[in-house]
Amino acid sequence: MALTAIAFWITYCVGLVGALVYPLAGVLLYILVYHLNPETQWWGDSVRATGLRMSMTVAVATIIGIILKRPQLGRGGRQFTSIMALAVFLVLLAWTSFAWGDGPNERGLYQAEKFGKVLIFVLLMIRCVSRPEHYHLLIATWLLGVLYIGYEAFGQVGVSLDGRLTQGLGGPDFNDSGSLALHLLVSLPFIGAMFFMERSWWTRGILLAIGALAVNTIVLTRTRSAMVGIAAICFVGILSLPRGYRMKGFLAVVVGLVLSVQLTDPGWWRRMRTISEYTADVSAMRRFDYWYAALEMVRDQPLGVGFGNFEQAVQRYVPHLNIPRCAHNTYLEIMAELGFLGLGLLVIIFTVTMHTVNRLRKRARYFESRRDIIIGGRWRTRFDLAWHAMALRCSLAGYFVCAIFDSRVVAEDLWILIGFACCLANITAHMLNTADDQDELAEAAEPEPHSYMHGRPSLGHCRTPHTT
Repeated sequence: MALTAIAFWITYCVGLVGALVYPLAGVLLYILVYHLNPETQWWGDSVRATGLRMSMTVAVATIIGIILKRPQLGRGGRQFTSIMALAVFLVLLAWTSFAWGDGPNERGLYQAEKFGKVLIFVLLMIRCVSRPEHYHLLIATWLLGVLYIGYEAFGQVGVSLDGRLTQGLGGPDFNDSGSLALHLLVSLPFIGAMFFMERSWWTRGILLAIGALAVNTIVLTRTRSAMVGIAAICFVGILSLPRGYRMKGFLAVVVGLVLSVQLTDPGWWRRMRTISEYTADVSAMRRFDYWYAALEMVRDQPLGVGFGNFEQAVQRYVPHLNIPRCAHNTYLEIMAELGFLGLGLLVIIFTVTMHTVNRLRKRARYFESRRDIIIGGRWRTRFDLAWHAMALRCSLAGYFVCAIFDSRVVAEDLWILIGFACCLANITAHMLNTADDQDELAEAAEPEPHSYMHGRPSLGHCRTPHTT
């Protein structure tokens, strides 16, 4: 058995046992398994031999742990938020759409089942992630998965077609170049936020390495929609900074893009040049056919053709198409399958999520003079609500824009990101409700304004970009 497999099994078994006594461990293990997808790895023979459904087993252990330990959300926290209520309504609509659509098929039933399971996990995550240190561990685990994917791509693991990295890395949500690039793209803001919050140079060095590997993998996918996503993330990121920091942020973006260009190759540039020559690209022009077909579907059936039925129904609308094809557009695909009601629900969920994150950015001003120190063994860092909110805002913006060019309705990373917003809102509410008491304790424990903890300066005097 490979050493990687041994390390995975140790981590997996410890995580399962830990989930029973500390449910957050189950959430973190689920995020890690989602990124690794051990059943498909070169070292995964022992995993395949067991026949275990790895993610399902982790989720069950986490549910048992929640029943036994009943983790508390804290003052002001809510597990079933308005965002999740709308998401559950969307799942119910997906299941009932088979009654008036083209009927259930294998893909539709699989998609509907997966959608329900994803939301169950997100609800578990919201229940377990209730403190600043929990959220830090959640983001750190996500980035650990990104590190592994980037490391594998750097080692030329995966399947390449016509010079493009297309599949073979990560879970089923990354089974094509566009999905893989999108996932890594929306991880970049988290890397940047954690970099500015970390206190040691060695952890910052690791984050820089993760960023470089992520960018390298994006380049290998040759995905054109990544350019649009990067533009959206940079634009929203600069606007999220207070006015005094926007020029610095713009310069940082320029430096980052210049460094990223160093990782490109002639193949990447040839692929990007096709953006301006899309009329000569058969693949790009075909997408217009699928988009027109989605509009025709909703015109013929305003309630939709049924969840997951687009790939079959599109063959009736596109001449000479005899193979299943997705819409390559999240919004048009859900409109074709669930009608205007489904599209409206999805847009409302996205809007409410962005509004929630924007509200958190404004509330970050309250904590401008106070930082929560996260202590885990010898690991000390700081929790900065402004940085976290800005990173999540940029990631969501990049995802929502790239969803125009990819079908991501039931993608786990989309709903996990939306769940991040709910977790951060609960943490913020708890911090606001306990701020006065904590400030009194801090004043009693820290008589001097410039205190030092283990030889390090107090974080209360670190400048970070809070909104004005």
